[in-house]
Amino acid sequence: MLLYIAFIAVFLILWAVFYAALPLLNRAETLSAHLTTRLSVRYARIGRLTNRFRAYAPVAIIVVVGGLLTWWAGDQFIDLAELVHSKSTKLQDLDTLAHAWAISKRTPAETTFFVAMSNIGSPVGMAILAVCAAIALAVTRRWRWLLYLTITAGGGSLLNTELKRYFARARPDLAEMLRQAHGYSFPSGHAMGSTVVLGALSYLAFRTATHWRWKAAWLALAWTLIIAIALSRVYLGVHWISDVGAGIAAGALWVGVTTLAYETLRRIRMLRARASAS
Repeated sequence: MLLYIAFIAVFLILWAVFYAALPLLNRAETLSAHLTTRLSVRYARIGRLTNRFRAYAPVAIIVVVGGLLTWWAGDQFIDLAELVHSKSTKLQDLDTLAHAWAISKRTPAETTFFVAMSNIGSPVGMAILAVCAAIALAVTRRWRWLLYLTITAGGGSLLNTELKRYFARARPDLAEMLRQAHGYSFPSGHAMGSTVVLGALSYLAFRTATHWRWKAAWLALAWTLIIAIALSRVYLGVHWISDVGAGIAAGALWVGVTTLAYETLRRIRMLRARASAS
């Protein structure tokens, strides 16, 4: 029961954080447009330049903010990858401690919850979710969104396969696993796959929602599920905690790159369409 309460609590906390933070980006865009308008009025000779800057200011803000977040995710993954590659004793101690703690806290109710989360975040579960979304996008003729989802989900899967092959890290002891798992351990496929697919779908839901309340709710739900899926792999004994941390970081890096590229191109295309129409 406490686990379900914790799940809801995490969702509500993330919802509140996103609901408070997301409108700030919109305000930054409005402020930049207002500033450039005042400059163009006051300094007529640079009016043409400031008008162009005003048009592209939202794109610049998205590139900067998105780039910083993507860089941070990549930096976190590189740090973990270097520790794994160097066989850091501190990281191994942390992994062992988290692994032992998770095993000691197993109960039937928590096992049921985490098995469900693991099934949702499995390659089959994420594939079903992505295919259903792709069918819906095809039916509604959202071809650009469909292409974005296909590249993001497909590319993320290929990237995870190659990363596992490169690091070739062994999984925890098979005798302590509650579920069978095959292949290499780093980074976690469940954690990375769910971050990629749910991250991409939350972006599309964000674009569809008409109110900040629901935009924030979709993002909060996606990240709550990602966290629960990642923790389920540690609880079930099939991954080290550094595996799932690296999976989330690598997934966030990849979905950040594809989303940033798509959103930037989308806004530039809109600006050019407006310019040609005027």
